[in-house]
Amino acid sequence: MLRLFVGIELPESVRQMLASVREDYPAARWHEPQQLHLTLNFIGGVDEACARRMATALVDVPSRSFELKVQGVGYFGTLQRPSVLWAGLAPSVQLHQLQKTLEQRLLPLGLMAEDRPYRPHITLARVKQGVPLQAFLQRHAQLSIPAFHVENICLFLSSRGEEGSVCYRVMERFRLKSPG
Repeated sequence: MLRLFVGIELPESVRQMLASVREDYPAARWHEPQQLHLTLNFIGGVDEACARRMATALVDVPSRSFELKVQGVGYFGTLQRPSVLWAGLAPSVQLHQLQKTLEQRLLPLGLMAEDRPYRPHITLARVKQGVPLQAFLQRHAQLSIPAFHVENICLFLSSRGEEGSVCYRVMERFRLKSPG
């Protein structure tokens, strides 16, 4: 089984700026800069034939390239017991349209529909046990990284690396096309 998701690669400059918010935060497992990405659609475990069908569905997606801007930090879980620390993105109609278009293309091929609304974020760290994070949020509340241009989407493979770490590898890149 292949564990897949569709996402956006981040430019090296953005990954390095995001890595700069890493700090000695108890119980946090920080993602390495090369693993930082923006997930659009989580596919999960599929066989190779299904993976090929999904890759075919990602060819010629009718979406123009667009700009994204990393802005602010946040968390999933509760303030006293967070589970994930993340960097946010400035609102983007184009990003939400792209995510919805991809979802509509992949649902007939086996993508499970999310029961929650799409919340674009870049996971910075996973927190093994809840530790209060008010100070971290205050220090990085004004995080703002210059906008970057998105011209491709990627089909990523997620696998276990050394010592149980998760590794993300681009299986295939797909250039965004102009509609029409």
